[in-house]
Order: sequence, then C-alpha cells, then structure tokens
Amino acid sequence: MATTDTIAAIASGPGVAPRAIIRLSGPDLASLLADLCAPPPPPSRGLFTTSLRLAPGDPSSPSLPVLLLRYPAGNSFTGDDSAEILLPGNPHLLERVIAAITSRPGVRHATPGEFSARAFLRGRLGIDQAEGIAATIAAQSDDDLAAAARLASGQTGREYRAWADELATLLALVEAGIDFTDQEDVVPIPPADLARRLADLAERISDALGARRAGEVVAAAPTVVLAGRPNAGKSTLFNALLGRRRAVVSDVAGTTRDAIAEPLDLSSALPGGPSVTLIDLAGIDEALPTVPADAAPSQVTIDLAAQRRARDVIADADAVIYCDPTGRFADPAIASLRPGRPLIRVRTKADQPAPPTADAGDALPVCALDGFNLGPLRRAIADAAWSARGAGAAAAILPRHRRALAAAAARIADAIDLIPPIDDPHAQLPAPELVAGALREALDALGELTGRISPDDVIGRIFATFCIGK
Repeated sequence: MATTDTIAAIASGPGVAPRAIIRLSGPDLASLLADLCAPPPPPSRGLFTTSLRLAPGDPSSPSLPVLLLRYPAGNSFTGDDSAEILLPGNPHLLERVIAAITSRPGVRHATPGEFSARAFLRGRLGIDQAEGIAATIAAQSDDDLAAAARLASGQTGREYRAWADELATLLALVEAGIDFTDQEDVVPIPPADLARRLADLAERISDALGARRAGEVVAAAPTVVLAGRPNAGKSTLFNALLGRRRAVVSDVAGTTRDAIAEPLDLSSALPGGPSVTLIDLAGIDEALPTVPADAAPSQVTIDLAAQRRARDVIADADAVIYCDPTGRFADPAIASLRPGRPLIRVRTKADQPAPPTADAGDALPVCALDGFNLGPLRRAIADAAWSARGAGAAAAILPRHRRALAAAAARIADAIDLIPPIDDPHAQLPAPELVAGALREALDALGELTGRISPDDVIGRIFATFCIGK
C-alpha cells in the first residue's frame, strides 16, 4: 500500500441524499485544493465556504458551491493533511467530482480501508481500534454496534491488556518458585491463591466469550448447509463457493451421499464477519421414507442412511441455502427442517431460462459455472451466519479475537487442573514447570491481541513483584 499518494473517496452512503461527503488525505492536498477551489481554503483547521471547479486548471469550468472541512497534518484521522468536502448527495455529481479530483497526478482512489490503514501505520489507531471500525461497518444489531464501539474506543483492548498483565504476573510468580525450589521459605504464591486468581481470570474471559467453558467456543464457526432435491446443483455451487473442486459433481442424481464440510472465509464479503463451515449434503428425496432413529441396521440402505444424515445436519445448521433450479421452492420437507433460522433461497443453474411457474420472490439466481451472483450470495451467507450467531454482545467478538481468547482460556484451565487443592500457604506447587508452560501458552494466545510479552518482561516482573535479594 503506497502511503505517499494523495487519496480520495466518497465517504457517505450510496444513493441520493441531501448531503454527501468526499474525503481527501495526503501530502499533495494543499496544491490539489488550490487548483480545485475558488477561493482556495487556508491551511488552518476549520470549516470554509468555497466552490469546486469541475475541470481543475480551467478557470472557465463550471463550479459547485460546497463546504470544506480542513484538517492539517498531525491533527487529522490519518495524520496527513486531510479535508472533507460536503456537497449535494447526487450520485452522478459525486462521480464527476471524484473523477475531477483523481485526474490530477499523484491523486488516486482510496482502496478499501486505506484511510484507517494509514491511521494505523502512523500510530493513530491501534489494531483493535481499526478492527472496531470494520466491526461497526459490519454491525447487524444493537449488540454488534455496542461491541464495535467498545473495540473502537479501546475499551476492549484495555480489558485484554489487563488480563494479559494479570497472567504475566502469575507466570512470573510461578517461574520465581521454580528458580527457588531449593529454598523452602520462599513461596512466591501459595497454590490456593494461584488457583483462585487463575479461576477468576478464566471466568472473565469466558464471560466475554459468552460460553460456560472455553471448549464450547473453539468450534465457533456457524454451519451453513446446501439443501435441496437431488441434482439441484448443490455440489457444483459448493465447489464454486470454495473456489476449488472439493465435491464430486455428476449429472446422476444422488452422487453425494455423506456430509462434506469445509471452512469458507467470508471476510471479503463482510469485513469483520464470521467464517463459516459450509456443508454439502445428499439431496432430500421425499419419495424415500423417513428412517426411524431405532431402525435396525438391516433396514437402513445407503440411500436411507444418506437421507437421515442430511436431515440431521440440516436440523442442526445455523443457516440453510435452499437450492432449487426450478425456482418453485415447493419442498415442504426442506423448509420445515429448520424453522426460525435464516433460509437463503437460491435458484441454481440460472444460466438456464427460469420456468414460467418460478416464484421470484426473494430468491437469488446464481450460476456456479460462470460465477453469476456468487458475490451477493457470499454476502447473504455472511449476513445469515452473523444474524444466526448474533444473540448477545459476545457474538460480536471478531473471529480472530474469539480464537485467541478461547485458546487462552483453555490453557488457563489446563494450568488450574495441575494445581492440587492445597490450603497450606507454605506449600510448593508439585509441578510448577507444567503450570508455567500452560500459562506461557495462554499468555502467547493473549499476545496475539495485546502484543507479545517476552521472557525478559516476565523476568522483570519477578523482581518487581516481591523482594528476593538477601
């Protein structure tokens, strides 16, 4: 990412509106505004009234009255000389102004997230605050917005750093005990106190994750299944979404027998959104009887077993992609398998003419062969998966944060399991090396969010926590 260019972008939402914003930032802003504006705004911070020349450098070109907010270098979001132009929110007008701005040498369209990236690279934003901006853009509920605000304000980062600080202190005390095992009168921390403080820390992390146990959130990716009748194009769509040939595709109905699950990264479709587990299934064939749960093995054919497996997976899914090339979506068995959960209706094989009886409704036509509408489908999957896991603020934790916190909580639980229930304040830990190893792994996991805490930092805490020198 080049940071020496001056960048420009429309910073307001799409569509017609009374006002819109164009944001500018970069080292050539002063000369750009001198050419664009009549009169040119002063270099000081403030709100100014001016007019934009729609053909820069041509004094006879049409002009547009605008308001301009100026932010000098060092006092702007990015740290560079910046400005915001407030003008009528006509999409055609905005495009013409952007074209006029970016026609100058050294000025270009900003790439997605580039304003925030420049702020981060110049130390004006932490990585957690940058992620908070992305989470705000992707928010789907009040809980999501509240969690994103905590992240963007730095509150979440401060909580993470407090947890890491407590964990580093406890690790230092455990390692101090290892260094002085030959001195019976030196007990940096009694086992009971260590277990209590670790349990308190684990509980705070688990509360943030919204789960009773860390192990319950390791497999946090929502599951999204492709459901439909046999030969509805599910496997072809499965391969197209993954971008590789994973499932066998055939014109013969019933080729897929088992559930095939693969991770699908949707961050390009919804910044900050969840990755999902995408599952391809056998087609639901209503001509085959439902298999009783207590059926004898001799009564269960391969086809019946595939049907039972498909129905069970659909019943447990967070969201369902209902595939039907006819566009009728008239299979009651599929719609009733997961009531109350997100259902994405997709008319597969959209390169073929839609039947006259097709129900357009909210169905999305998709062609997996040429990629038609795969982008909107990925966004629809991301939205469905996000809403499926969107109950409560804990669901708004970004996937990277969730993985790191879950790993830290699991390692802390391992350390607690190694501490015997000893109330004697003079007792030594029976396996301090193993406890220290588990705490170091937990600290490394938190370090993915707060920055690494080196062994030298831990050594410093050993000498700062209690007096050793004699």
